[in-house]
Amino acid sequence: MNDTNGRLKRLIADLFKCDIADLTDATGPGDVPGWDSLGHVTLMVEIQKQFGQHVPVEDAIEVESIADLESILNRLEGSAA
Repeated sequence: MNDTNGRLKRLIADLFKCDIADLTDATGPGDVPGWDSLGHVTLMVEIQKQFGQHVPVEDAIEVESIADLESILNRLEGSAA
């Protein structure tokens, strides 16, 4: 688990009050209680706060898993460098 992946899982576990051990790279909206449409918006806001990266709406609506979020953040961090 790299730093981005670990930070995402900790954020999701804290935000949705679930056990981090239950989160895998394949976990996504619908797999975690509270990670519904409103929870997804809240998660995007928290990602912006904690990672300093704004996830564009077109990317946010395509997210199906933690792995998708990690890929988006890695791409955004790479383009900011």
